Amino acid sequence: MFLTRFRTTFARVAPLVAGLVWLASPLAQAQDYPSRPITLVVPYPPGSATDFVARLFQPRLADAFGQPVVVENRGGASTNIGTEYVARAAPDGYTVLIQVPNIVTNEFVFGSIRWKRDDFAPVGTLVRWSNVIVAGPSAPHRDLKQLLAAKDTASLNYGSPGPGSLSNLAVEMLKGRSGLAMQHVTYTGTSPMMNSLLGGSIQYAATNPANFMSFVRDAKHKVTPLVVLGSQRDSTIPDVPTLADFGIAGIESYGWAGLLVPAKTPPAVVARLNAEFVKVLRAPDIVEKLKANYLEPFPGTPEAFGRFMVAEHRKWGEAIKAAGIKPE
Repeated sequence: MFLTRFRTTFARVAPLVAGLVWLASPLAQAQDYPSRPITLVVPYPPGSATDFVARLFQPRLADAFGQPVVVENRGGASTNIGTEYVARAAPDGYTVLIQVPNIVTNEFVFGSIRWKRDDFAPVGTLVRWSNVIVAGPSAPHRDLKQLLAAKDTASLNYGSPGPGSLSNLAVEMLKGRSGLAMQHVTYTGTSPMMNSLLGGSIQYAATNPANFMSFVRDAKHKVTPLVVLGSQRDSTIPDVPTLADFGIAGIESYGWAGLLVPAKTPPAVVARLNAEFVKVLRAPDIVEKLKANYLEPFPGTPEAFGRFMVAEHRKWGEAIKAAGIKPE
């Protein structure tokens, strides 16, 4: 009789005990976190903007966490290689991805990718940068007002770092709303595009300040920024007007970098990561170094970053479809 009651009671209690153990495990992980090195995965080769941010933060984070922080470059395939690597990592907070808008656009431009956004939990945004239309030495119109009023824009061209890039999509949106008819010339990266701009093969380009400001400062290159492709002025180039200054609304093309971890990472671990990154991001010397590289601090909570990615996914997905860009 006693044995029967014991078995019945055990059968009822065992699932509850197992559930409590399962719930306690992430909590224990969070309390002990971090107890070993953290790997910060950059899905670009060394020298990229995301790599710069990762290495700028690296020593401060190591001090804050009391553990080494290792920057690991896993570049290639428009960030897909590094992104897939983190998607498959253990959800324990020891493998963190610094990602850019590719997380919301790649599914529209690649026929097959081996990860999805649901594979990740957002930690927070870090930095952002502007996309800007610049005029090169051969450009006949050197401010946006003149360019918009010109009758010959079908004979002009502009370069972008690739089809489906935010700068390309923003210019195409501007063309649809303003009557501009410039032809798009696509490149496989920023360096060949800037070489073509400086050499006069293209008249205009759409890119970010880090790629063109050194040429603006050197008068012999005659590179002139015309407009920020958005409504908010960039504090790193405050004299450059925005589309809103010309009465053009509804186009917001800002690049950004944010942090992601594998889905099911304990919320307490996500919160700790966010808190430490935000502390570093608000340090005055870090802000100064970011702005010197034309990056604006852009801190955000995990929840805000999640909502932001949903909105960016919808916006740029619609823009890619409207531009007629097909998955490769």
